[in-house]
Amino acid sequence: MLKMVKPGDPLPVIEKEIDQDRIRRWAKTSGDFNRLHVDPEYAKQTRFGGPIAHGPMSLAFLNELMMDCFGMGWMSGGKLLDVRFLAPIRPGDQVRVSGKVTQVRTMGEKRWVECDLAVEKQNGEKTVTGRAIGFLGATGT
Repeated sequence: MLKMVKPGDPLPVIEKEIDQDRIRRWAKTSGDFNRLHVDPEYAKQTRFGGPIAHGPMSLAFLNELMMDCFGMGWMSGGKLLDVRFLAPIRPGDQVRVSGKVTQVRTMGEKRWVECDLAVEKQNGEKTVTGRAIGFLGATGT
């Protein structure tokens, strides 16, 4: 967990391997069994040409990164902002979840961190971008 951060600091990278089994498990967890995600034969007929991962799976990866870095500070008021879904994630992709601290600020008695976040494929293509704001702690702690 990161406590002392400054603008420009990178967040540790999380890597995830995406396969059809992971997508099926996400469908079971989320209750979203849209055929685009879980039926490869059906998905071949769509504009995507095959199955894609659920968008909220990427959001979970971003939340995991922030939780790993800021723990309860993230859980007690952290927010994902300006999230953009840029490209689909497919079975066989390996994704990197990364971020960089852009700002640390004090508001009243609290210190907050702002980060730019991204999920990108093994070829460097960004699939999701966004920002996060999380609580670092009270001033003087």
